[in-house]
Amino acid sequence: MRLTVRRIAIVGMLGSLTIALGLAPVGGFIPVPTPAGSATTMHLPAILAGILEGPLAGAGVGFIFGAFSFWRAQFSANPVARLMFTDPLVAFVPRILIGVAAAYAFRLAGARWTRPLLAVAVAGIVAHSAYVSLAAHPALVAAVAAAAGAAAGYATHRVARHQYAAPMLAAMAGTLTNTVGVLGLVAWRGYLPPQAAVAVGMLHGLPEILVAMILVAAVHRAVARSLARQSSRPALEVKHP
Repeated sequence: MRLTVRRIAIVGMLGSLTIALGLAPVGGFIPVPTPAGSATTMHLPAILAGILEGPLAGAGVGFIFGAFSFWRAQFSANPVARLMFTDPLVAFVPRILIGVAAAYAFRLAGARWTRPLLAVAVAGIVAHSAYVSLAAHPALVAAVAAAAGAAAGYATHRVARHQYAAPMLAAMAGTLTNTVGVLGLVAWRGYLPPQAAVAVGMLHGLPEILVAMILVAAVHRAVARSLARQSSRPALEVKHP
């Protein structure tokens, strides 16, 4: 895969967006109605780069994400975060692989199992989030979690037609790569106990998958329509005297 001018420009643009999200007052987080309370969006530009321009572009934007995380950790007031993300292995490797995983998942999304897989994944995430949210009310837990999961799974299967299934699968793959990669390395390097890493992953990773699937599918659809309109425009004729 060659580095074209367009690919370099998109990497620069999406890399700048990653930094802008990180410097925003909310730190690239948006509120969600789950026990975590918020979900990060900083990895979404790397996913979009992988979808739009392939694994090399996705890796480039992911590298920018990792470099920004590494730089910001130097000044973090949280000693645990500073310890974890000043480790280049934790800061860079999972982030570089976000766009790579998203790119290859996007290419595989034409398979017949894509929509059922997305439906089952969303149903499980919603059911788990409902279960955790209602843990204080045991009588409601099973019914509400099952109903919410079934409804979300059915809606996903209906909505996730091909134009949405591919970016949704890519978003899920990229987000899982980021969450599992970072927390797996954090546990392996001894910065967090494995049980704590799993708990953090369940609390934050699941809502982040849902947010990523929705936002990436919407942005990809808008970009695809824009590119289709541009390609349908007739070329300007240049008349020579």
